[in-house]
Amino acid sequence: MQSLVSILMTLILLSGCAATQAASKAEPEPAQSHFLNFPDGFIWGTATAAYQVEGGIRNNWSTAGFDAGASVNHWQRYAEDFEQARKMGTSMYRMSIEWSRIEPEPGQYDQVAIQHYRDMFAELRRQGLTPMVTMLHFTLPVWFEAKGAFSKTENIDDYIRFVSLMARTFKDEVNWWNTINEPLVYAFKSYDEGSWPPFQKDRNLALRVVRNLILAHGRAYRVIHAQDPIAWVGYAHNVTLLHPNWPLNPVDQIMTGVQSYLFNQAFWDAIVHGQIDFQAPGLDRLVIPYQRELQGSVDFIGINYYTRYMVTASGSTLTRSGAPVNDLNWEIYPDGMLETLRMAAPHAKALGVPIMITENGIADAKDSQRPKFMLEHLNQIWQAIQEGIPVHGYLHWSLIDNFEWIERYEPRFGLMDAERKWRPSAYLYRKIIEGNGFPAQWLKETPTELKREF
Repeated sequence: MQSLVSILMTLILLSGCAATQAASKAEPEPAQSHFLNFPDGFIWGTATAAYQVEGGIRNNWSTAGFDAGASVNHWQRYAEDFEQARKMGTSMYRMSIEWSRIEPEPGQYDQVAIQHYRDMFAELRRQGLTPMVTMLHFTLPVWFEAKGAFSKTENIDDYIRFVSLMARTFKDEVNWWNTINEPLVYAFKSYDEGSWPPFQKDRNLALRVVRNLILAHGRAYRVIHAQDPIAWVGYAHNVTLLHPNWPLNPVDQIMTGVQSYLFNQAFWDAIVHGQIDFQAPGLDRLVIPYQRELQGSVDFIGINYYTRYMVTASGSTLTRSGAPVNDLNWEIYPDGMLETLRMAAPHAKALGVPIMITENGIADAKDSQRPKFMLEHLNQIWQAIQEGIPVHGYLHWSLIDNFEWIERYEPRFGLMDAERKWRPSAYLYRKIIEGNGFPAQWLKETPTELKREF
């Protein structure tokens, strides 16, 4: 395995190479008459998560003071919501199964909840929508949190028991699975930053959680395939681009390289090689000896992309001064989508798998930024496909406004509002799907001009 010094030097060199490649691969301005055609069979869809939309859930979030309450009542209104997704022209719907509903107490399974999810899958089929199901989307049963959740390696068995039951129960209804949503986000928000349950602030503990989530993913992948050998199994990986705050400052470069590797590439490397050995200055080593069940444990690379941050010499992250931002003060950086896909491409090639954009969207209550955001990010995906990067689908976050974690209901990510009223960008998305692409001219049009197109 590489030494830390070797890794740091490699990261600095790669950072310089990436900048050179980015300059050399700058895309020519498309002709106004040009049409950005996506490949035949390209998958268009939307995404949600159970706790954020269903309502009526008791879990580690609700008991920690972040109760979603009734949310947007998707649990009761799912048929209506699926119909709206079909009318938008989408063919895939990403959702999650709430572990807390299925197993409210260890080893006790709620058959009513299981049947309800079965009914949801049946309704998706009736609407012509393919489900992509996430097993773990940040929330946990209260009993699992109480026993230490993923901070303890032995607790992985509880998660695998749940995964096995779901794969066995729904193998005829579900063919696309995500084992875990954004494992690095969960680990560091919950155990390093301490802003999410269980509100702990111990960076080495966060690294231990990362290690256990990697192991849990590898085991879950094999368990699902034991039930359904032809299933598509992956996990949804959040890529937050990190650039040095002062690009010529070597310390900024080193801090950026270390953080970017850990947050954005370490999990992928672990899957490619079946092992990992990484240490950042002042922290415990992140070590997993070779695990056969971990190596090659994805059938697609799932990417959630939203924004980028600038990294300072101290390791803190900043939103670039003067950058356009969304309602959460996240920088709107469409070029980062292409950069992210170029980062993922070598891993996809090594594994021989396609890439799915499992989330991409914007908090924009007025819907004034979303149309341009959508077009500019899709343009970057189209450019990646022209380079031969195997992107097979795009799932927009989110179908409907939802409970956005510690920000509660303030951010508005939905193509529809909570009353199921379509925002203008929903009509634009439908138009894009109908054409399996869009004219390059739309990238230059104002929001008012765009509305005339759809």
